[in-house]
Amino acid sequence: MTITRWQCAVLAVVVMLAAPYAAWLSVAEAQQRQGSTVDSSGSILSYQTEESLEPTAGDAVGAGLMNVVYVPGKAILCTIGTAATVGLLLVTFGTAYTAAKKVFREGCGGDWVLTPEHLSGAIPKPTYDYMD
Repeated sequence: MTITRWQCAVLAVVVMLAAPYAAWLSVAEAQQRQGSTVDSSGSILSYQTEESLEPTAGDAVGAGLMNVVYVPGKAILCTIGTAATVGLLLVTFGTAYTAAKKVFREGCGGDWVLTPEHLSGAIPKPTYDYMD
């Protein structure tokens, strides 16, 4: 089975045209799970108060869209960090294991997928201390 360039181009155009509708589907799915989130003004977005850290439908959509870039970026940084760690250990004959551990933790540590809780603030943003 051969796939021509035209078939690839048509598929790419269809995916690009369908991407904006994915957010609508996520909002509709969230509405079905938690009941209607339509407020009195007719908006489908619900706004959270200052004290509330509960994720909203907008947080869910935002997390889904951000993961399109975040997850591959995290994989790339982890790969580069792992290579840098191995290189650092080889160059220093293993004596810089503390620095190598920090380089590896920077690239591969932490959460690999953003959730609505990350965006709402329920899960605090990690702080990195490079001096420990």
